[in-house]
Amino acid sequence: MIERILENVVNAMVPHLTPEQLETLNNVLYINFHNVEVQEQRTELVTRGIDGDEAKIRMFVASKKAVNRQNNTLLQYTREIRNMLAFLGKRLEDITGMDLRYYYGVMREQRGIRMSTMQTRLHYLSSFWDFLTAEELVHNNPVKKVGLLKLEKTIKKPFSAEEMEALRTGCNTLRDRALVEFLYSTGVRVSELVALNVSDIEMSKQELIVYGKGSKERKTYLTDSAKFYLKRYLDERKARNQEPLFVTLDYPHNRLTVAGVQHMLRQLGQRSGVDNVHPHRFRRTIATDLLNRGMPIEQVKEFLGHEKLDTTMIYCTVKTESVQASHRKYA
Repeated sequence: MIERILENVVNAMVPHLTPEQLETLNNVLYINFHNVEVQEQRTELVTRGIDGDEAKIRMFVASKKAVNRQNNTLLQYTREIRNMLAFLGKRLEDITGMDLRYYYGVMREQRGIRMSTMQTRLHYLSSFWDFLTAEELVHNNPVKKVGLLKLEKTIKKPFSAEEMEALRTGCNTLRDRALVEFLYSTGVRVSELVALNVSDIEMSKQELIVYGKGSKERKTYLTDSAKFYLKRYLDERKARNQEPLFVTLDYPHNRLTVAGVQHMLRQLGQRSGVDNVHPHRFRRTIATDLLNRGMPIEQVKEFLGHEKLDTTMIYCTVKTESVQASHRKYA
């Protein structure tokens, strides 16, 4: 028990300390907690019924916060857990694989939830029950009895060169053009974009530091076009270093939100005649373009801030012509 607590403390500090500082912290913790006994009080957690379920949810959320999961992600976890509990009307310890099959069956057939969305929801619940099982708060994970949902293989397409040009032409403000160029150039997630300040940009080097999932730091870059439009936008705004990088058009110029970016891009897509315009598609587009232009996929992985190469593979769409040219070259 005590070792798990100390390990969680050290892991939570990884993004904030150097390896030397982490080693010192680790040593100090183990020295000070040597021979200390920790008794786990489970009075609230083992209580059966609604109160006990809420306590388990709070404990699960706390464990995710300890590893720097973003608040939006935690909200999605808790929303799905509570939706499932409310729908089934059962206590956690009484829910079976059959119950979950019924729940997802109704969601799919009667409410028209997409299969990809259902798979994501199933992942949230499985992660929750894995935690409860590891903490010995329940005996098993009923999600494992549901089995994998068969997901239709659909290729999520990047923007074509023609679509990108249409989007650029469709921008009716300097801010929007700068934002489009920035999203494509840097490949940042929309949550990363709206958190940036003017001071985060090193314009002379055409680079910036962003903090991704789990507060993981990575460097990304501005193309000449992105630098040109961003600088014009910031100069026109007379933006100061401590101000948000992108702000609303209306006064007072508040920090642009995720919803604000999404709304702006939907309107841009309608004006430009381009379907399915959303922030993440720019990320997919730059990843695909870099790969097709010859950047090694390991470097694309680092550029996007992915933990696993498999994730990068999902993002990138290799052009058929590139495969054909490589076949002629290597076969």
